[in-house]
Amino acid sequence: MDAQVLSSEPLSSRVWGAIRDFIFPPVCLVCEKDTDGAPICDDCLALIQPIERGFCQLCGQPLGRKRRSYICPECVRKPLALARVRAWARFTHPLDKLVYAFKYARYSRLARFFARRLALVVQSDGLLGSADAIIPIPLHLSKRWWRGYNQSELLARELSSQTGIGMLDCIKRRRVTRTQTRLTPEQRRANVEGAFSIRRGVDPLLLAGRKVILLDDVITSGSTLDEAAEVLLDAGAETVYGLTVGGAWIAR
Repeated sequence: MDAQVLSSEPLSSRVWGAIRDFIFPPVCLVCEKDTDGAPICDDCLALIQPIERGFCQLCGQPLGRKRRSYICPECVRKPLALARVRAWARFTHPLDKLVYAFKYARYSRLARFFARRLALVVQSDGLLGSADAIIPIPLHLSKRWWRGYNQSELLARELSSQTGIGMLDCIKRRRVTRTQTRLTPEQRRANVEGAFSIRRGVDPLLLAGRKVILLDDVITSGSTLDEAAEVLLDAGAETVYGLTVGGAWIAR
């Protein structure tokens, strides 16, 4: 499958990371304990809650132990366009601190740490493991410039190298959108409506009949992933799965 290869990590980010590590020896990003190069110490890592079983088969959120159904009430009431979503772990402390550092503090090398965990999710999930390509959720150019990189792109590159699933850079964010964090479910949907499109010049047959994984850092209401999935399905993708580092599900 031909794919448009994503750009490499910006030189400025690599230089900044080397300088930071020289001046400030690597410590745990959560408790600041020495880690010999790891981004998080073993004690803090043990606090992260991976989602390995007992989750909704559609949106991926953990289900109560007493639930007999494999589908959550939200997906029964309002299913997503995505055929399946998986998140590595619950988006609680200390994972939230790591994701924040990855997105906003230029700790770009967390991409490898996260990708190793996501690779295990993909390899253990028969549906995601059958995907033909990984597509990162894009940032608007202005936000990308401000952050220095798109964290989802870095994560996609690392995940691709560990799973052998090719990457595609085929969608773009057409306009700047507000941060979703403090928005209601209705506001979240309106915020991302029409925000994505297929990149100009992409082969119309590139997605035809393909199963793809949409990759992002966190899922909350699923609005961002779902809006991007609609664009890919309209462009001919057969199936779209979602994959994120953290899950912080709210009503949609």
